[in-house]
Amino acid sequence: MKSGEIWLVDLLDSRGHEQQGQRPGLIVGISNGLIITVPLTSTLSAARFSHTYSISPSPLNGLKSESIALIFQIVALDQGRFSFKIGSLDSSQMSVIRSLIKDLCGLSD
Repeated sequence: MKSGEIWLVDLLDSRGHEQQGQRPGLIVGISNGLIITVPLTSTLSAARFSHTYSISPSPLNGLKSESIALIFQIVALDQGRFSFKIGSLDSSQMSVIRSLIKDLCGLSD
């Protein structure tokens, strides 16, 4: 597992407005045995929120439909929640995602 990979993630025990169910998740980092993940959704209306990023399906990323990376829902998860690798993003897409994470956390230059 490494940054930039998209995996099927189990979020079945989420609550409230958190993303729920099994869904693709983008790995953005690994720390202290936890996988820092951005959940994806195929609900395109979610793009109206700030700190989101649209991802079109491609052979590289393995997604079957247009997806929205919900950067504002970034979460640390145990490795046991990850079922299998779907694909990965290219370096330019990851650069945009990292910039959005920095902005979300108030770390922008």
